[in-house]
Amino acid sequence: MTESHDPTPDAWAAVFARMAGVLLSEQTVTTVLELITSLAKDTLPGTDGSGITLVDEASNRSTSAATGPMVEHLDALQYELGDGPCLAAIRNAEPVRVDNLEEEERWPEWSRRAVELGMASSLSVPLQYAGKTMGALKVYSVRPRAYSSDSEDILGRFADQAAILLANMHTLSEAEALNERLLRALRDRDMIATAKGIVMLRENLDAGRAVQRLLELSLQRRIAVREVAAEIIASTHTETV
Repeated sequence: MTESHDPTPDAWAAVFARMAGVLLSEQTVTTVLELITSLAKDTLPGTDGSGITLVDEASNRSTSAATGPMVEHLDALQYELGDGPCLAAIRNAEPVRVDNLEEEERWPEWSRRAVELGMASSLSVPLQYAGKTMGALKVYSVRPRAYSSDSEDILGRFADQAAILLANMHTLSEAEALNERLLRALRDRDMIATAKGIVMLRENLDAGRAVQRLLELSLQRRIAVREVAAEIIASTHTETV
């Protein structure tokens, strides 16, 4: 019978506290992914490497985090061949366990080459959030039958947390990008308003004609209105020096 390696509740609390701490203190997807792969490797006994493959809207695949070059190489082989356990987990949205690569027939070429590299078993679990498969978390071992149904459950919990963290990071990134666009728009608006006032004073124009003047300068010089405005404001600083 396969020994259960399910961590204690306290151990799980510590693991997820570390993951949540990164979300709160570091706003980089890379940091989160590297932590997840490291924790998965440390938590599942017999694991020699862990990694995360993400897929984008165009179904492009990339290894976004890996605990070592061997994992990157094993993943690259899957991308090259277009098949393998990790890709199958993403494609079918279900866990894929390989007990003995020497006996594996689902992906003969990848399995053969993985054996040549010293690998004997693997486990891949999809990252899913709100019905969408974002990628997969996988672990590799040089020992055959390193993983069990308990391992699937444990890695599945990591995958669930990883998917939530990634979704939160994506939302945070979108919010930051939107906030930056809004701030830039406000800065541009204020800068253009200031430049308009300068033109009104310099050329004795009303507000509407001053705006038209800014547009004319923009067309003549083939630069954005905000750039014209920035130059006008900068010229006043030069005049006062």
